[in-house]
Amino acid sequence: MQNQSDLNDALAISLAATAAGDERAFKTIYALTAPKLNSIINGMIQDEALTHDILQQAYVAIWKNAGKFDVEKGKAFTWILVITRRKALDMIRSRRRVSVSEELCENLADEHMQSDTGAKALLLRRIFEPYLANLSKNSREAVVLSTIYGMSSREIGERFGVPTHTAKSWIRRGLQKLKSEIDIDELQTIL
Repeated sequence: MQNQSDLNDALAISLAATAAGDERAFKTIYALTAPKLNSIINGMIQDEALTHDILQQAYVAIWKNAGKFDVEKGKAFTWILVITRRKALDMIRSRRRVSVSEELCENLADEHMQSDTGAKALLLRRIFEPYLANLSKNSREAVVLSTIYGMSSREIGERFGVPTHTAKSWIRRGLQKLKSEIDIDELQTIL
């Protein structure tokens, strides 16, 4: 088994060769790092399939950016780990956004509904979307979770990992801004 210094030297040499398009050097990088990176990422994600997706994205980034590694600025394994960890964090953030978006959209009307209720729901959705888009991300999500899903400020705070009063503030500010921007009389004529 190689010591850490030997590993970093081998990776630095392989990264330089990979930057020149050497596929064998890239395979060496993979062989030297994949088991450890797999373990680290799987510990973060705790999903084997996603871990493989992240590693694939990371190795593509490593292949494309190998020429950017500078041995004077740091260790090769650390450079590779940073790329891989960023891909994992991007995936975690992306999944959180998709999860919240999917939950928010579950009860919204399908655009192809034929009923009056569906048509009104679609119309309301289209009317309110631009106003919601003007809110901060936290206020927008808090308002939707509160008004559509009936979640309490405490539940919203727990969901986002913030104190209850912070979630209340997000909801209050969001509703105040919506109220100031939406012309209720105009809305009633549309409906």
